Amino acid sequence: MKNQTLVNFLLSTILLGLLVSSSPNFAHLSPEQQSGLIVANPTSYFQIASRFKLAPEHATDKLLNTIARLQQPNWEFERLKRILDASQMIKAELFLLDAWGRFSQTQRQALLHDIVKQGAFDTLQALSTRYTLSEEFTTLLQVWRGKPVSSFSQSALLAPFQLSSQMQWGSQSCQFTLALIASDLEGLHHLQVLKRAFELRPEPKRGVYCLSRPIYVAEKLNCEKYRGFATCKLQNSDTFAHYDHLVLMARDGLANVRHHTMTLTPDSTYNTFIHELMHFSGFEDEYPVATEKAKWLCANSGHKAPNLYVGEQAPNNWVPSRTCEHGKLPSYKPSKVHSLLEYQSIKLNETYRKKWLLVLNSQRSKDNLAVNSAE
Repeated sequence: MKNQTLVNFLLSTILLGLLVSSSPNFAHLSPEQQSGLIVANPTSYFQIASRFKLAPEHATDKLLNTIARLQQPNWEFERLKRILDASQMIKAELFLLDAWGRFSQTQRQALLHDIVKQGAFDTLQALSTRYTLSEEFTTLLQVWRGKPVSSFSQSALLAPFQLSSQMQWGSQSCQFTLALIASDLEGLHHLQVLKRAFELRPEPKRGVYCLSRPIYVAEKLNCEKYRGFATCKLQNSDTFAHYDHLVLMARDGLANVRHHTMTLTPDSTYNTFIHELMHFSGFEDEYPVATEKAKWLCANSGHKAPNLYVGEQAPNNWVPSRTCEHGKLPSYKPSKVHSLLEYQSIKLNETYRKKWLLVLNSQRSKDNLAVNSAE
């Protein structure tokens, strides 16, 4: 093996010598021969650069890396583009920190957008410690870190979001409005994903719920995990009094609803969101509730929720459910099929959609009655 390597080296050296000695300006060499010459003898690039017409984006990886090592910005740029496309972020960070000062402003902007597209904010942070980035990206980094910022106006990347100090109330045409609130960039992005999914498939029908643009509150939202559930404290919550419900984005824990507040995490899916949204209308879980909850929920007979009856004798056409598995009395649900309230992998079915709409219509009638009484 060593002998073969030596032979290859000697042949390359001989070829190189013949090529170099035969024509100082290399005019007679084909593009393939020029590329081979550069790979074999990298410094020859400087002698033929003016005649070398191959664009970096069309070069082989071997040729690209050879010329990039000569600190040629256009070639370094293409090398980084390929590394970023391959999501090799450790390698990308090393090359970025070394070559950043040689790139044009246009190249820098393109690379920054690629870094953000990859979600490589650790790399962006490392870059910012050595070089001055534009306000668009320094603001983005602050939001990624969950730090306060004064404005989103300089960052097109933050255009889908809003600051609590600059909130726009949005549409008033829905029966209920929800404020989507997060304390960092990951939370904002996930809320935006859920918002888009909901707007494509609104439940239980269009016009019932309107979701705000995700709102950034930075350090005003503090979350932790308690008994497995995500819990949050929101400072100055009266700022959001205009909204009917709040949706808070925590980092960890199980999604849940408490009073008029829903708490989600980056693991929450669209179905999770719909499941929790139904709790705002009084629906109960159809999987076994915790023993502590079952003690009071399943202690006496009666309709406990639109989808829950507790007692020994079920209403007509209701079937046993698992809700009160740990309680004193058995529980029943209105449909024999599995539902979203039991398994979040299941879509909302028509039976539960109709029941949900009945609850909402009843709620609307009560609201109208209260308004008329007040008048």
